[in-house]
This record gives sequence, structure tokens and C-alpha cells, in this order.
Amino acid sequence: MGESGAVTSLMKKDRHRLGSRGGSLGFGPRPLHLERDDRRPDRPTRFRRLRRLDYGAIFAWVLGVGTVVLVLVLAWRGTRVHIEQTGLEDGSALNALSVAAVDVRITFESPEDAEASTLSFDGEPIEDPEVEGETMRWKPPAELDEGEHVLSLEVPRALLSDAVFEWSFVLDTTPPTIEAPPVVDPVDVDESAEVVGRVEPGATLRVDGRKAEVDADGSFAVEFRRPPAGAVAFEAVDVAGNRATTSVVVPVTYPTTRAVHVTAAAWSNRGLRDRILQMVDERRIDAVVLDLKDEEGVVGYDTEVPRAREIGAVTEYYDLDTAVATLEEHGARVIGRIAAFRDPRLAQAAWESGKRDQVIQAPGGAPYNDPGQFTNFAHPEVQRYNLDIALDAIDRGVRDIMWDEVRRPGDDPTNVVVPGIQGSHSEALVGFLAGSHTELRRRGAYQGVGVLGISVDRGDLVAQDIAQMARHTDYMVPTIHPAYWGNGEFGVANPARQPADLVSRVLTRFGEVALGSGARFVPSLQDFSARGIGYGDAEVRAQIEAARGAGAAGFVLWDPSVTYTASALDPAPPEAEEPEE
Repeated sequence: MGESGAVTSLMKKDRHRLGSRGGSLGFGPRPLHLERDDRRPDRPTRFRRLRRLDYGAIFAWVLGVGTVVLVLVLAWRGTRVHIEQTGLEDGSALNALSVAAVDVRITFESPEDAEASTLSFDGEPIEDPEVEGETMRWKPPAELDEGEHVLSLEVPRALLSDAVFEWSFVLDTTPPTIEAPPVVDPVDVDESAEVVGRVEPGATLRVDGRKAEVDADGSFAVEFRRPPAGAVAFEAVDVAGNRATTSVVVPVTYPTTRAVHVTAAAWSNRGLRDRILQMVDERRIDAVVLDLKDEEGVVGYDTEVPRAREIGAVTEYYDLDTAVATLEEHGARVIGRIAAFRDPRLAQAAWESGKRDQVIQAPGGAPYNDPGQFTNFAHPEVQRYNLDIALDAIDRGVRDIMWDEVRRPGDDPTNVVVPGIQGSHSEALVGFLAGSHTELRRRGAYQGVGVLGISVDRGDLVAQDIAQMARHTDYMVPTIHPAYWGNGEFGVANPARQPADLVSRVLTRFGEVALGSGARFVPSLQDFSARGIGYGDAEVRAQIEAARGAGAAGFVLWDPSVTYTASALDPAPPEAEEPEE
């Protein structure tokens, strides 16, 4: 190859090398170069150009978005208001106590926000609200009308109008209503009972502490498996927390009673017992008040109550099961009488055994009426002893317990010391009756209580609160023996010779004092001569008629000799026989 050929060949190689790198001298079209270039992929070249274009777009997009975000952040910071409020729940209902306890605290993001904000109550700005640092404090005014109220807060903003926050509440100081009868119709002692009424809609109702179901309109019907003893407590609480209470008494249908009082020793006497049974057979009486424990503390039947046996109180004048069966066979029922707290046997036994707090004492520390006749009516063990005797009798068929001597001895409380008592003497006696009433009602037995006739107006003399005692008993037995009343008592010139007038006025007064208790009255009437005044057919009959006229549920005659005036008691008419089907 010559020199010129060599140059030509070298130039071709150079052109090929340059073309392979995607470049050219650019002196004109060179098909060989274009052909070799066309055979190479063109994607890398275009890809490199596209990436250079995307970087610019992305940068512009980021710049735009950043600007928008910055604007939004600035706008948000200029319009956002953040506060925290404690002490008042929006939409709450408050009563007088809860509104007085309201203490609103509003916390801002800065002290400047707190100072610049405006607090208003019911549309009126509050001048100089209490502000300390980032916290604003507010309490409702002392005088505030019932109804809806609004607490509002205005917080300035840089870009918009003031931010407004509101909290409303309702002030309700009116107790909810409870519509329920104070006394419902009597039911049998073993029947179920129901109390129907209405409370303020939205209020909750509790009956003796248990929540009761209430319909949307506030109506309710509370059922009891058996009639409850004593007054039933109803409490309603509305949404604002106001409370209202009332009580409802569910009395039992106490049977009409025509009774005589018989001591344990008298029942053991066949002649006296037969006379009583004859009165039953002749339908002159339908019940016998039979002593279980008398005022000497003697338990006159065959009880197995441990403490009665331990202190030697038991004298078995009669077998209780036999006595109950005998009277029922003749058509009468037993009312078991227990002289509760006048109990010399228990008082002396307790004193001698060192249990002196179970004995009523004199101010000097000796037993009251030494060697002691009265037990401590506030002491749980004394109460339990009496209740054990009652429950023992119920277990053996007695369905009616009449408590007697439920009183403080004497007529001057300053001469009586009741060890360990809390509260008043009358409250302790009522508390005993309340507890025993529950126990007896649970067993389907009636509870009665003997009280002094004068206690209806002068119960403080012996701590007998008749109004309260009546609420915890099915019937009361006021002692109204006219021969022992002084002239002028209850407006009767000579009670001993005007027995009907005295009985009528005393029972009328008992009815007034015990109104709403549901208790019936079965007065103890006089069938014995005293103070030189003889009592026979006319006097006994006059008392019975007066008691009936005053609405009494019957009577109990008392004659210490147990020789009752049968002729004063008209036989009861025979019971109507049901027609045959």
C-alpha cells in the first residue's frame, strides 16, 4: 500500500472511532457514520435529555408545594387557637351544691393570649377575670337563677375574627317529685304487696337503698314478696343531683280482735282455763292474750331458750304447743305477750354475773329500783333475749306477738342511767321494735305493742314516742283503765265514772298522733273494780262500745283475777256459710 493509501486508511479508522463514540466532524453527510450510529440504540441519548428536563420540573414542583405549605402553616398559625378548660362540662345539669363547687380554669398557649381574651357569662363580659400566667379562672356568681346559662370565651386571632368557645349548663335546684301514697291498702300478712307511683321523668329511684325500675314517663310499680315491716323509704335523684325522699307504709289486715288477758299461772288452772274456753265456744271472744314472759321476768311455758334456762327464769305453767292447739280447736288464736324490759329475773342475774351494763341503773351506780327490776332496753343482748323468746313461740305456732313494758322506768329521766346508749331513749325503744318487726314479718307473724294511754300526749315521761312506735307495729294496745285516770284528763270530768267518754277521747287522740302509720288500735280495757268503784256489765260494755265507735280493731279485757264479765260480751254472729255450688 502506498503513502496516500495509508493516509486514507488511517482517516477511515479515525472516522470509525469517532462515529463509535456518537460524534462526528460535521463536514457533511457521512452515510457510513450515520448508518453505524443508527444501528446503536438511541434510548440512552434521549434518557439523558429527559432526566435533565425532570430535574427542573421536580424542583419547580417542590418549590411550589413548599410555598403552599408555608402559606398554609402561616395561615394555620394565624387562625389556630388551642385552649384547655376544666371544671365545667358542656351541657351539664347542676344543683345548688354542685354549681357552688364549679371552679373553671382555662389554660391558653401563652400569657398574652390569656390577657387578650374576653370571658362572658350569659352574654355579659366579665370585667377583670382572674388571670395568672397562662391560666384564666372563673366561678359562678353566688346569686344565680334557675335555668340555662352560658359561659363564652373570645380569643383574638391574627388572620381571622376572634375564636369563640361556649360551655352551657342548666341550674336546677328543685327536688324531683315523688307521687306515692303515704299508706297503701292493707294486705294479708302472707300476701305479696305492691306500691305504684310516679317520679319526675329522668330521675332515678331507690327503694330502701335498692335501685327500682322506672318507665320513661316516670311511672313505677315496686313489688314485695310479702308486706315490708315499717315504712319503706323512697328516694328520687334527678339529673342535676337534687334529691327527694318520702316513705310508704304497707299495713297488714289485722283481724278484728275480741280478747281477754290470761296469765301463765291462770292458764294452768283448769277452772279458769275452762271458763276462758267457754267464752270462746260462746263466741264472746276470739283470741287470748297469753303471757309468755310476764313483768316478773317469769317465762311461763316450756321454752328451751338457753338464757331463760340459765338464769332460772322458766316456770312451766303450761305446754305452749298444747295451749295453741287447744285454743285453735275451740276457734281462737293465741296472742303471745312478752313483758320486754321490766324483767327482774334477767336484771338480777345480769347484775350478779358482772354484766351490769345490761341493767338500768340509778345515778349513784346501783340498779334502778334495787335489787333491779328493769333491763337495759338499748343493750343488744337484752333485746336478743326477748326476741329469742318471741321466735321460739312463733316456731311453735304463735302468729301474734304483743310486746309490753317497752318503756323507760319512772317518769323522771334524770333518775335513770342507761349504760352505753347512743341517741335518745325513745329512739332506742323504736329501734328495738323496728328490728323485731322485721323478724316477725319475715315469719308471717303480727307485731303489737302495749303502751300507756297517757303516752299519746306525754310519751316523754316514759320514752314512748307513739308516732314513731306506730310505724313499726301492726297494732297498738293503749292501756285505758278509767279508774286510774285523774279527774279532768282529756276533758273528762270524772273518768272513773265516765269510762266511755275517756276511752273515746283517748283513742281519737291516738288516731290523730299515729295518722299515716297504718297501725290499728286494740285498747286494753278495765274489767275489774278499783278505788271503790265497781265495774260490771254496764261499765265494760260502755268501754267496748266507745272503742268500736272510735274505730278500734277490737279490745283486750284485763282482770287480774281472770274472772271476766262474760255477760258484757255479746256473742259474735255466726260466720256466713258459702253457698253450695
